Amino acid sequence: MLRANIDRGTTMDHLFSPNARPRLGRQRDDDGTGRLIFRLAVGLLQGALLFGLYRATEFRDINTGPLAAWALVASFAPPVWLAAVGQMPVRATVIWGVIATAILGGLGLASGLIDNAYSFPVMMVCLPAALFCAHHLIVPAVQSGQIVAPYANYYETAWKAGIQLVLALMFLGVFWLILWLGAALFNAIGIGVVEDIIENKAFVFFASSLVFALGVELTDVREGLTQGIRTVALTLLSWLLPVAVLLAGAFLIALPIAGFSKLNTSLSPAGLMLASSAGLIILINTVYQDGTEHLSGSGMLRIIMRVGCVLLLPMTLFALWAVGVRIGQYGLTVERVIAITGAMIGLMYALGYVAAQFVGAGRSEGWLPLLERTNVAVGAVTAATLLAYSTPWLNPMQLSINSQLSRLKSPTLDADDIPYRWLGWQSGARGRAALEELAKSEDAEIAKRAKAALDNRYTQVNQPDQPSRIVFYPEGTKAPEGFPPPNICTAQECAARLLDVDSDGTPEVVVNYNGSSFGVYKRDSEANWKRVGMYQPRDACRSIPGDGEKIKLTEPKLLPPFGPVPMELDGKVFDFAVEHDCSATSR
Repeated sequence: MLRANIDRGTTMDHLFSPNARPRLGRQRDDDGTGRLIFRLAVGLLQGALLFGLYRATEFRDINTGPLAAWALVASFAPPVWLAAVGQMPVRATVIWGVIATAILGGLGLASGLIDNAYSFPVMMVCLPAALFCAHHLIVPAVQSGQIVAPYANYYETAWKAGIQLVLALMFLGVFWLILWLGAALFNAIGIGVVEDIIENKAFVFFASSLVFALGVELTDVREGLTQGIRTVALTLLSWLLPVAVLLAGAFLIALPIAGFSKLNTSLSPAGLMLASSAGLIILINTVYQDGTEHLSGSGMLRIIMRVGCVLLLPMTLFALWAVGVRIGQYGLTVERVIAITGAMIGLMYALGYVAAQFVGAGRSEGWLPLLERTNVAVGAVTAATLLAYSTPWLNPMQLSINSQLSRLKSPTLDADDIPYRWLGWQSGARGRAALEELAKSEDAEIAKRAKAALDNRYTQVNQPDQPSRIVFYPEGTKAPEGFPPPNICTAQECAARLLDVDSDGTPEVVVNYNGSSFGVYKRDSEANWKRVGMYQPRDACRSIPGDGEKIKLTEPKLLPPFGPVPMELDGKVFDFAVEHDCSATSR
């Protein structure tokens, strides 16, 4: 069993006392057997949870509160336990593991308060990132016996954990590659039992979880392996910093020449600037490492690193301005919430990095101690922010819905500024109800676009209608009133004829799109023209050009129905589809 250096009467205060454990020390049994057994047990439990979740969600929506809690706990709680064991005393491991599991389960249950399915994916991204940040703030604190640990502890713990994660995932990937190669070998001699086993869902979940847990243990035992990989990786990455600094500097010089207005034409430029800033922050830290000068690159790299710290400030400021302008014009969306959050966090890094060049530089605790404190402080802020975004009340989707609904109350809102499709199809019941109200608006243009978005989620309602290029035949035939609907046949000329395809006495419109495809349009109960079906060639094996020209010269004939009649099963109708043997045609 795992052995703790904490007496039964030890309090939480003792866990953080200076004598609780040595710096970067380990609490483990002599041969590591207990830790191995514990990690394999956690892997087995995760496999059971994931397999049970798979079976439970085959016919149910995962966005219910209990199933969301199950999914979050099964996915992210076991990695916390795997990473904590051996890094902290047993009691601290249990306390942190229970807290993390409770947070995941509680937020999953609370997600049932949200009425749409688009918030859960946000939680699946925010929560693991928040736990990663929090875990690597807590472990060094426990290891050092201080609430704020020496910076070297954070550096060692975080980089090691990142490398462990990558190696464990690679180990899992190679495991499955070997299994599939073995299955292919047996299939080659007509034995399919190996493939049947590895395709079994229970085997997939249990084997993957166990192998991942084993990968974490193996990389934990061979510390020299992770340290060597870390040294090589950081050395290689540090020499990419000059390239990044050169490009960032050139961009900032070219920006006023090209014009600042191009930054707020869309979210993409701001997103690219934020991604570049994040890359710059990572590369700066590959040079700085733990702050020990003999590990922090050459003298030239340290100078370039200082330049990169300064360039980071205008990069994040311009990104923040560009995102702010977009939010002011069009309100919040999930993408803009993420962008503004990234810009604010990037700005905190930038301010701290710039100040580090002038405040406390060269002190004994590190050659840029304020940079170290910035990394720790912003890591804590990031963890808290991502955790807040995983709650039902501050979830980016809910913030976006609140923002867009408040914008709809503005009397000066223009029809072009309303996200119709987003309200109707991506913002849950509240957004769709708002769109239904817009469909009753006294503003004819807003009502028209809202109705179009309600009818079809793919309608580009915020794009101006392009003129349709439809010519009716025979010559002299006039288009029916209200035809055509918006945005059909805008790129090329289409031929059309009036044809009563359903024999109701009122002709429909048959439009040839491109060769052998014919769309059939009919009025609905509100006198709007909608496509109700398509005519496709029965002989799908041969493509004969010229049908678009033929409809101009020849009146189509309606033939009797072809093939077996439709089949009905428990109220559901199934149409017969002809199976074409194109191999016979090719012969």
